[in-house]
Amino acid sequence: MSAPVQIRRAETVERLRRLAALEGKTITELVDEMARERDRRFETQRTADIDRRRRAVGEIVAHFNSLPIVGPLLTDDDLYDEHGLPK
Repeated sequence: MSAPVQIRRAETVERLRRLAALEGKTITELVDEMARERDRRFETQRTADIDRRRRAVGEIVAHFNSLPIVGPLLTDDDLYDEHGLPK
């Protein structure tokens, strides 16, 4: 079990007490709910960022694939000798 959290800023403690009372919750319930909501928002944003980056990479790959092939395609035999060393 981890150590309990202490909040040393008096105005934050009072704000939490007021919100908890208004919502009919304990401070622990309120903080847990707030942390879960924040975590959900962070995860949603993270997922959106990953999706955006995947789309950007997909666009780059599509553009690359649309470019014409110029010259012959090289193989390992074109680049390395019979001992596997660069030519």
